Amino acid sequence: MAYRLVQRGEGEQRPLVVLYLVGAHVDADLRAALGPEPSIVAYDEAVGEPLPQTVARVATTTGATVGDVILAGFSAGCQAVRRELIAGRDPSGVLAIDGTHGDLPPADWQLAPWRALAARARAGERLFVATCTQNTYVETDLPKPKRYSATVTVLRLATGLSLVPSAAPEGEHEGALHVYSHESARTDAEAHIRQQRLVLPDVLRRHVRPWLAARAGLRPEEQAMAQGAVALSLDRLARAELSDKRESSPPPSV
Repeated sequence: MAYRLVQRGEGEQRPLVVLYLVGAHVDADLRAALGPEPSIVAYDEAVGEPLPQTVARVATTTGATVGDVILAGFSAGCQAVRRELIAGRDPSGVLAIDGTHGDLPPADWQLAPWRALAARARAGERLFVATCTQNTYVETDLPKPKRYSATVTVLRLATGLSLVPSAAPEGEHEGALHVYSHESARTDAEAHIRQQRLVLPDVLRRHVRPWLAARAGLRPEEQAMAQGAVALSLDRLARAELSDKRESSPPPSV
């Protein structure tokens, strides 16, 4: 685990953007895309740590209360995002940047969190931004035991959208669900790399920054209710994890 604090943020209560498998070479672009208000943390590998630990670490470092939480994954980093959703975390928004891979065919448990999130985003309850390339070689060209579903395949199944690829996709938008299908070759490492270097900062600027600004513009009582719900969810999960650890610990020797 390689954790880094990209930006401390501003204010007594700050949104928190957590990114998985995102390198330090895009830190300046992340700050420019999101503005000075949110705290931004990133892991340069795909696993990170459980979200309650990240929230606690940021709160301790900044001395500020954590408000809305955004989870973002690039490539295999989306598995960490999916893990947190399966664990019951309730972030205000999620970005899945060319990383919604799954088994071939995808298992129900791999599709379920994306489908549930897409439904809530369509209703405007949560933000869900996803992107994909057309790197479908993973379904056909790898040795059979190593094949898996491409991101575009999983997103079509999870959202029901057509996802016709384009060199400059306008995206398909329903409520707060935004999905972009980027043109690429069947085997295209450069197109995948561009998803982190160029597409990630772009969708942060285009979707996450306005989403957080709108949430900050809620009446104080509405904002307190929204952020309180997220905080309560995180607190309950943290307590549950602590309880599980205690129950799973061996009894002390007598």
